[in-house]
Amino acid sequence: MASKEPFHVTDPETLRAMAHPLRQRIMVEINVREHARAADLAKALGVPANTISFHLRVLAKHRFIEEAPELARDKRDRVWRPVVERFVVDRTLAGAERALDPYLRWLRDMFLRDRTAPEVQSDFHEGTTAGAFLTRAEAEEMTAEVFAVMERWWDKTSAAKRADPDDPERKFYQVLYAVGPRDLAGGPTADDEPA
Repeated sequence: MASKEPFHVTDPETLRAMAHPLRQRIMVEINVREHARAADLAKALGVPANTISFHLRVLAKHRFIEEAPELARDKRDRVWRPVVERFVVDRTLAGAERALDPYLRWLRDMFLRDRTAPEVQSDFHEGTTAGAFLTRAEAEEMTAEVFAVMERWWDKTSAAKRADPDDPERKFYQVLYAVGPRDLAGGPTADDEPA
């Protein structure tokens, strides 16, 4: 079982290792399954097994995963298990924003997606913005509530995924949450104002 304590990314090499979107997705899948072979992950993610094997070795080098030889069928069989469930990036690290880039690209795509396209209509997609007038204490309370809901759904759906890892109806849905005071930075410019 992976550690619940966040893994602190404090060096550029480890940052590059975990910033790759496929590696992030591999980490999600291996955490849910609790252990997996490259072939299992290749099937689940629709990526060639040799590509998955390469990324597994990179993740292992940086201590995100480790081999589980006791789960192997023979000496050639490589089974991997997660070492960490979550990671935290040192914000002062040069290039720290790279860890967020795949998430932000996905979020931008969610908001700009053509919801009338046939491939989009088959799945649920929702992008929205909302706000509230909060004190700092209220923002902290709301954040704790949101995280509790997300944890409950992670636990519930992870159990279902482990029970049937190849269920084609069960897909990975991303949820991003950010809360903070909003100012006009990045808002309208003088050119946007009415004459």
